[in-house]
Amino acid sequence: MLFVKKLPWASLLLLVFTYGLFGWLISATDISWLLWLMGGVYVLLIALALTAPFRLIRSFYTSWLQSDTRAFLSVIFGALVAVVIINWLAIFIRILVLVSAAALVRLDLQTAGYTKWQAFGILLTVSLAGFGLGVLAQRLF
Repeated sequence: MLFVKKLPWASLLLLVFTYGLFGWLISATDISWLLWLMGGVYVLLIALALTAPFRLIRSFYTSWLQSDTRAFLSVIFGALVAVVIINWLAIFIRILVLVSAAALVRLDLQTAGYTKWQAFGILLTVSLAGFGLGVLAQRLF
């Protein structure tokens, strides 16, 4: 019962509504089930990225940027990403809202004392539930 009491309910509710809207928007298009699957995988990747140990991420990036060639390729890739973001600003803003809501929940869960794997499980479950509810609500209404 203590596990449920210390959950950050306000940020979890915001996460459910955010991912529900994402599911609604994905479901509103008349595209195949592959897009829904990609949305679910995207939800998984956001949850995984927010709960991955920063030490692992830092070691990956520091080993990647050891040579000048890799650093140059990273700058070129970063410029390409910036151009894509600017061109598709409306889509990027939606992605940024999803990541921000998930980051808020992750921060609240970390403050409440949950472990990385507990936070990952809660974040993934609530995000997928919101995504599924959004898809279901759009299909029903």
